[in-house]
Formats: sequence, C-alpha cells, structure tokens
Amino acid sequence: MKTKAKVVFSLLVVLTFFLVGACDKLTNPNRVATPFFDPPGGTYESPQTVSIDCATLGVSVYYTLDGSEPDSSSPVYIKPISIDETTTIKAKAFRQDLQDSKTASAKYNLKVAKPIFSVPSGTYDSAKIVSISCATPGAEIHYTTDVTEPTETSTKYTEPITLNVRTTIKAKGFKTGWAPSSTAIATYTIGVPPPPIRMVYVPGGTIYPGSGHYTNGLTVSGFYIGKYELTQAEYAAVMGSNPSLFGGNPKHPVEQVSWFDAIEYCNRRSILEGLTPCYSYLDYGSNPDNWPAGWNANSENHINVSCNWNAIGYRLPTEEEWEFAARGGLHTHGYTYSGSNDINEVAWHEGNNSLFGTKQVGTKRPNELRIYDMSGNVWEWCWDVYSGSIRVNRGGSCYSSADYCTVSRRNGDYAELSYFAIGFRVCRTFP
Repeated sequence: MKTKAKVVFSLLVVLTFFLVGACDKLTNPNRVATPFFDPPGGTYESPQTVSIDCATLGVSVYYTLDGSEPDSSSPVYIKPISIDETTTIKAKAFRQDLQDSKTASAKYNLKVAKPIFSVPSGTYDSAKIVSISCATPGAEIHYTTDVTEPTETSTKYTEPITLNVRTTIKAKGFKTGWAPSSTAIATYTIGVPPPPIRMVYVPGGTIYPGSGHYTNGLTVSGFYIGKYELTQAEYAAVMGSNPSLFGGNPKHPVEQVSWFDAIEYCNRRSILEGLTPCYSYLDYGSNPDNWPAGWNANSENHINVSCNWNAIGYRLPTEEEWEFAARGGLHTHGYTYSGSNDINEVAWHEGNNSLFGTKQVGTKRPNELRIYDMSGNVWEWCWDVYSGSIRVNRGGSCYSSADYCTVSRRNGDYAELSYFAIGFRVCRTFP
C-alpha cells in the first residue's frame, strides 16, 4: 500500500509541475502581454484607422510602420494610426518592472474597390451610355473594350462611354500604394437594326492613323455606308438617266457626276423612300424640284447647300467618315489601301486596268468592314470642302497610280465638275 501511495504522490507532483509550467507559459505574470490591433490585419478596400491595445496596465507601446523591430526609440503609441496605403505595423509594449512583450505584427493590404458600371450587363434595344465609378477615393479607373486585361497603360476613364454595338468592357481601379482592384467585367449586346439594303453599319469610335491628314485621330459616330460604289443602275432608277461615259454597264459605278449631282441624287432617293432628306439649298427647302434654275451650274454655289445631320435620309459621307470606313473602322489592320497592303487584291487602278474603263463593283476583295472598292475604280465625292469651291473626293480610280489609291490620299475637284473617273457612294446617319 505504501509503495502504491508513493507512486500516486509522485504522479501528482509531476502533474502539478506540468500545470504550473503551462499556466506560466499562458500568462507569464513577469512579462508584458503582447499588444493587439483593432481592426486586425487583413485586406481592406478603404483606409483604416488602427488602434493598439495591451492587456497589461501601465505600459508604453512603441510601434513602427516600416517593418523594422520596435524599441524604446520608436514612435510611442498615443492615438489611433491612419493607414492609407499598404502597411505593416509592428508593436511592442514595455513596463519597467516586467519583461518586454513579444512583438505583435499585422499587415494591412489596401486594395482598390472593384469598379461599378452604371448599366448592368445585358441585351438592349438601343445604344447605351455607361458610366464607371469606384468607391476608393483618389483611384484611377482604366478600361479596355478589346477583351484584354486592363493595366495602368490602358485607356483612362474620364467620361461616360457610348455603346452602340456589342461590347465587353473590362475595368480596373489603380491607386499608388494600393493593390489594384479586381477586374470588373460587363458585356452589352445592343440590338442594332439591320443595315439598309446594300449598306454596312460602321460602329463609331476613334482610331489613330500613323500617317495622312488625321494623325491626331479619327473620331466618328456610328453610321451606315454603301457596301459598294453607287452603280449606274441605282443612279438611273432615281434620276431617270445615266450620265456615265462607260454607260450600258448597270453594275459598274456611275461616273461623270458632279458633287451637285450627288447631292441631288441623295435627296431625290430619300424622298422616293419616304426618308427625311439631308440637304437643303438656301431657303428653298429640301426638294430639288423647288431649287432655282442654275443652282448646280456654278461651283461657287456649293456654299448654299446645307446638311441636316439629324436627318436619316441618304447623304455623302464626310471625309472623316470616309477615311474611317476605308481604314476598316475599329477593326483596322492599318493597311495602305482599303483592305490590303497589296493594291491588286483590293483595287482597280492603272497598274491592272488593261481594258479601258471602270469595272463591275464588288469584284475585288473587301476591307475589314466588308466594304468594296474604297481604293480604285472611281474617285468618290465626300461632303467636305477641300479649299475654296473645291470639294473633297477620295480613293483614287481605275486610271490612278497606286499612290493615289491609298486610304490617306486626299484629292478635290470643283463642285460642278463631272468627270469619267469620279463617282460616289452614299451613307446614312445611324438613327
């Protein structure tokens, strides 16, 4: 019995020492308690105000914000610390009669809040204007519309984005000293009405040609443009006659038409189809039947023609619209000619026009927008003034050398001039 009692007593002693040691490890009354932070370290989407506290009374807490070990020469904690960038706080508590505390450490990762779109993803019947916002003060938003991941070098968001075609926007917030936000993604499907017959819809936007007249950028709103140069058959159906030198070819482009002729055609066709005409002559209205005799006989009369840009009838493209479309719009590959760097693939010009005369429209390869003959075959009238009484025409003809058929080459002729190498194609404002 005595032997058994000794064994039990020995076990109790061992257990007692174990419990005392454990308690000392947990509480250690000779050491200052480790400081703690409120809120704790973590990832936050806004600046944080961090308090430091300690369970031991009468201590002085010293801290650092640069990752170094705190000591009595470090800043003393007096009031909550404002954290406005990713920061690691280290803190240590001291009291003269106790052992210094262990070092407490907490990392605060500040991450920009995920951007928010004013219009949710979805399918819509008409164009949408989308704003992007971010809850993080001072954050910059950068976005893409080509499905790539946004970076700080992507387009900076400064104003609402107008969408009139299917578009995926990816946006990300950036701020110095903060982790970038998560990527916000929204896809918009816009129910664009099908284009009128033999026309192509050109989505609006901005492109930056590397050379030519528009090196600072080409910016247009969405519009419709003829898939082909206007044919002799189409012109005769509206005007009642075919002025072309190479007549009898209904599928060839109409030529030997002046700028005035093109203006008149556009209005007469609009009236025939029940559309609001775009052009007016002085105060004579938009019906060419009411325009004065000789209105088209003098190039100086070109300034008497005005355009209602809100009308959805037929009109000539502006020079900017013409070049935007010729370059392939937002799908541009930067070709020298409309659709290729090889002129023979896309254009009838003096180098491959062995038979005298124009050629049937649409027999060469189209450009990125599926538009044909914007290089070669016939020059195409545009709305713009070149200088004085001269109006712009673009694209070159089947009699032009290659350098005249580039998408950047400008040309002009008097508004009354009708010439066998000049025709046009029509366009319409997107409703």
